[in-house]
Amino acid sequence: MATGKTNIPVEIFSEYIVEKLRRSNPHLQHASDESRYILGGSVVHIPQAGASPTVVKNRDTYPATAVRRGDTSVTYALDVYTSTPTHIAWDEENEASYDKIDSVMNDHVATLVEAVGDNAFYLWLKGLKKDADGALQADTIPSSNIIYTTGAEEAMAIADGVTATRKAFTAADLAKAQYLMNHANVPKEERYACLESAQYKQLIDSLSANQMAAFQQSADLANGVVGRLYGFDIMERSSVAAFSALGAPVEPGTTLTADNYIGAVCWQKDCVTKAQGDILPFLNERQATYFGDIFSALVKFGGRCKRSDWGGVVAILSDKPAASPAAG
Repeated sequence: MATGKTNIPVEIFSEYIVEKLRRSNPHLQHASDESRYILGGSVVHIPQAGASPTVVKNRDTYPATAVRRGDTSVTYALDVYTSTPTHIAWDEENEASYDKIDSVMNDHVATLVEAVGDNAFYLWLKGLKKDADGALQADTIPSSNIIYTTGAEEAMAIADGVTATRKAFTAADLAKAQYLMNHANVPKEERYACLESAQYKQLIDSLSANQMAAFQQSADLANGVVGRLYGFDIMERSSVAAFSALGAPVEPGTTLTADNYIGAVCWQKDCVTKAQGDILPFLNERQATYFGDIFSALVKFGGRCKRSDWGGVVAILSDKPAASPAAG
């Protein structure tokens, strides 16, 4: 009896899940890829050239002072995403009218793909920086890179079963994101914006007839782009990013309440990164204590915002209505 045997070709499974990542998370295709810098399968290590040499016109002092270039490096670890193993009972596998293993595998892939896509935005919004002593400290997108929506108030879903009143997302809000990037000297090519589904509908509702016509004509659905506006290729997703009541990014998987914000993320391709590591399936067949098979899967993934000032990344949060003045 064979036990602990894996009969799913890793190469085929990796190609399958990479394709799913591309189709379900088109935003990952529009980020700088640092996968080639992965060391040991777990850490991204990127050499950074130090300051360039200065130039002196008509030098008259000799010998010139030699200056050593202070090269540094950027290092960050990949996160490891693992699905909870599924038990496939022998009678289910052999008596069901469909391929149970294939169905379970698809379910695991879909769950992992969604988790990786959600966390990519979170990684672009948070990060680490060195303090005065050189120690790494948690950091996050500054308030100067956060915009709050300005449209009419309406009920919006914050999470499953949680709704709250928020100001609608309008074209003017996206125009402000364009201004912030222009002001930060962010390249104007390859800019993208991913909106949460409700925000996307609100944006469409705010467009004039001429804007809507141009928006639809610029769609590139094969690459996940539903239209183009104010220099951004627009994407839509059921979930993008969540924020605390104070406007700080919230890690995916956190339980949300009516006090949380939902938000869109705007970025320029060369200002954010991704790094794709190992993708592995695990199938343990004919386990004696389970009377069946066990399946799970693993994906390693990381990413970051390149600029310490978060230039090239802007968050647009669905704002809360103004507080009513106290009576009396």
